[in-house]
Amino acid sequence: MGRKTVASDSGAQVGLPFREQEAATEKTVKAPGTSHPSASPRAIQDALLPEGLQAVQWSVEYQSVEELQDALIKRLGQNSLETRRRYSQSILKWFFPDGIDGVLPRVWRAYADEAIINDLLRYSYLFQEALMGACVADALFPLEIGLVIPPSYFDKFLTDFLRETPPEKTRERLKINLKRLGFLERAKGKPDRLASVAPQKTSFLILLHHLFAPRSVRTVELRNLFANPFWKYLGYKTEDAVRSLLRGADAAKAVGKYIVADQLEQVTTCFTFEELLERKVKL
Repeated sequence: MGRKTVASDSGAQVGLPFREQEAATEKTVKAPGTSHPSASPRAIQDALLPEGLQAVQWSVEYQSVEELQDALIKRLGQNSLETRRRYSQSILKWFFPDGIDGVLPRVWRAYADEAIINDLLRYSYLFQEALMGACVADALFPLEIGLVIPPSYFDKFLTDFLRETPPEKTRERLKINLKRLGFLERAKGKPDRLASVAPQKTSFLILLHHLFAPRSVRTVELRNLFANPFWKYLGYKTEDAVRSLLRGADAAKAVGKYIVADQLEQVTTCFTFEELLERKVKL
């Protein structure tokens, strides 16, 4: 492959997920505040990751999101037709914002790896659902794995986010979904604890290229990479864990180069997102 001109990430902004873009740049705890914009109170829907996985796998059989939605209404396992209709709408919103030939279907065709797709489903859901994403990136991220999290911690987060006392259903659904996403350990008669999420390294590599190098090879300063919470949504707990992954990607020639020198810390890709999928690059 001929060497491509490398673009800088300086001044660029991170756009929506799964759309082409030029991206940039036994303890208890006290509840944090949140810098997230205020949101209107609403019920939190179930995080439909198993159904999302099915939808991504089935999507290769259809030509449009309309066809896929009709298929989901027919093929999902819930008894209620109304539930299947509601679930199909949520699945398309969370996991197919870029259409039937979007990132998730393309990654499935390239890798056919359920573990990778589950990581990307988690990322996409957390990006689309601002309340859940803020909980993971702002409230849970600073906490140590295994830490006991009292109910008051979540209540404080929700009150700050919603700007009013959350309804009981919202409080409980938040914790149910965090368990489904893998971030929370819950057992009857025991306190909730922060769980360890173990993402696939290739999932990070895919999102790195999708978000920061969709159409051209890019040089990305790590301060801009860390400003995007995608790595927190995947489940990484420290910036050093990301640095370690990038060193491994550099050694495996999955990226062009990873540089740390004086005040300079940056990664340069060697593929575009499309090329990454075509070559089925893995870590």
